[in-house]
Amino acid sequence: MKYDTTIYLGMASPTADGQSIDVEVVIDGELIKKDSINSNPYKFNVIKRKLGIGFRRVEIISIKANVYSKETLLIFPNQFILMEFLPACEMNKEIIYPPRFHIANGFNPFYYE
Repeated sequence: MKYDTTIYLGMASPTADGQSIDVEVVIDGELIKKDSINSNPYKFNVIKRKLGIGFRRVEIISIKANVYSKETLLIFPNQFILMEFLPACEMNKEIIYPPRFHIANGFNPFYYE
């Protein structure tokens, strides 16, 4: 049985050049979205998809940002998936954290059936 799952795709903060980046979202080997995401950290792309209960392999790739992230998530009904781009963190011109995607899931609040 498959349930509606909301996937949020966005950026935590703008990239160094302030532009959008390309992304490919793949869940269980199926291409879900191939597009770009904007540099507005408060506006997420919302993707609706029917996913079954169980472990799902979530991958996200960006050629421009040179990032590949993957995560295995345990999905239940009434959950969302959040994929958020985190640009590189620098201190004194030294990169502390490289750019990456944060992939997580959680339960939707206030949902009744």
